[in-house]
Amino acid sequence: MFGLIPSEVFRDLTAYYQQAGLNPEILEPDSPETIPGEKSIKVRGRKFDLVVLKFAGGSIGFGRGATIGPTIGFQQQNLGPTNINFNYIVKGVINEDDALKAELKTKTEGLISKKLVDVQWEGGGGPLAGQLNGDIELKDAIMKSNVIPLKIEPDKKNNCVHIINEHSVRMIITRSGVIIQKAETRVENFPPLATLDVIDKIATYVRGYMTPLTI
Repeated sequence: MFGLIPSEVFRDLTAYYQQAGLNPEILEPDSPETIPGEKSIKVRGRKFDLVVLKFAGGSIGFGRGATIGPTIGFQQQNLGPTNINFNYIVKGVINEDDALKAELKTKTEGLISKKLVDVQWEGGGGPLAGQLNGDIELKDAIMKSNVIPLKIEPDKKNNCVHIINEHSVRMIITRSGVIIQKAETRVENFPPLATLDVIDKIATYVRGYMTPLTI
């Protein structure tokens, strides 16, 4: 469906996490564990609860299935970089909306090959940005892993906070067959696993402004 993240992205991201020794689980939109109406990935043993995926700035056409086409035995199509917002979800009751808003501002050098030289958290009416800026290990991890852009957005309606990292993935469609073509899609270039450690550190601070949910 137009505008929705294709199932192959969830499939391959889950496999990527599994290969790294994590224990992910895909939650369908009707699951009581996810945000209402949102397909997500649950990753156990982390400071955040879910990963929700959204296209950044729109969506793309996404071909798959069987189609009648020219007599080609094998064809591969690289859809190129596709920007996705990886929403790392921290569940809990939000006590102060403004205190949980923050965005990472970056400083770069160079005209063509821009080099990241500094990062600074801004925004929010509370001390969260200051706490994040005061964590030198967090800053070093962001700089080393190039985990940018980053922003923190409260979602009071759904009792959660989104820690959002935009990242470009590659979607590759392979078509095979002579008369009837089958299309298979794979997704590559997911965020480096070091991103999860950065998100864990941020989530630890975010939880300090939230009350755990009670069942």
